[in-house]
Amino acid sequence: MGLRHHLQEALKINPVPSPWPRMVVCAFATAFPLVIGVLLGQLPLSIFGALVGFLLVLNDHLGTLGHRLWVITLTFLFLLGGLLIGVLTGDQRSLMIPILLAITFWMGLMGGEGAELERAVLFGTFQILAGAYSIAIKKYFAAALAYAFLGYLCVILFLSLLVFLRRHNPNPFARLRTKFKESFKQGKSRYLYAFSYSVSVLITLIIVDYFKIDHGYWAVGTVLIIMRPDAKQSIYRNLQRFFGTLIGVLVAEGLILTIHSPWLAILVLTLISFWGPWALSRSYWLGSAVVVVMLLLILDIPSIEHGDTHTPLLRLQATGLGCLLSLLGVVFANPQFLWRDSPPPRE
Repeated sequence: MGLRHHLQEALKINPVPSPWPRMVVCAFATAFPLVIGVLLGQLPLSIFGALVGFLLVLNDHLGTLGHRLWVITLTFLFLLGGLLIGVLTGDQRSLMIPILLAITFWMGLMGGEGAELERAVLFGTFQILAGAYSIAIKKYFAAALAYAFLGYLCVILFLSLLVFLRRHNPNPFARLRTKFKESFKQGKSRYLYAFSYSVSVLITLIIVDYFKIDHGYWAVGTVLIIMRPDAKQSIYRNLQRFFGTLIGVLVAEGLILTIHSPWLAILVLTLISFWGPWALSRSYWLGSAVVVVMLLLILDIPSIEHGDTHTPLLRLQATGLGCLLSLLGVVFANPQFLWRDSPPPRE
């Protein structure tokens, strides 16, 4: 198959039903902490609550209400646990890095299938990085936890309300305990992938720390997200991630230069987060673009009056670095690519 076919496959948009309830919950859980932050004069701190609310909705897989609430609660505990680990070990790399690598090795065993348990661990790993590299979170840890709990309550209460008000047909779901046990019952190839996954994360961390790259932990997050056991899917996700990030950065820069009011920014963020679950269900590159716009706009809200576009450029730089290093990890996990003439097998 030619390059054009692969590009079409990577960038196609899937015609799937729109997850309207999740879209509504996502918009509310993202916006409400920011509104409270503006009213209390704590907008920079409320960012954490908005991000937690958004991430929790992304791990809602539409099972029974009880299962959904349990998954959201477990994900929230992983987020808090990861943040605490990052804050406590951020200044002790010799302790933080082994913990991070052990967790990434476990995620590698789970195989990048996007299951609820794996995604909860992934989000917790993001928080380890945020806690280790963000000075603001360390300084205002208690307030950040309060806003995180507010984001969690928004998701729990609004989701429960929607389920009771409208008819809900639960989707099939796998038990978390089953997924946990299955993650350790893998073959040799999966263990090789998990090792390559961890090594790629380690190399990215070393580069970020050695060159003191601003917001460099975003590059680590990129490696965590896009590496997969299947080489072809990893390459597709590299392309999707970078293309989506590029589109998101361009849109975010335009919004940051145009919007100079926190209230207007919150309104725009509400609309963007509303479409987040929809975009992610349609295409990974489209979802990446929407998430990047939302994330960059949230991070720039405290200084939105000045129209600073420095953060979007840092995001693009970190994503590019993460994509490059994840590709090297794919080659390391699949050395046959170096001498193979035929394209990789389809799934």
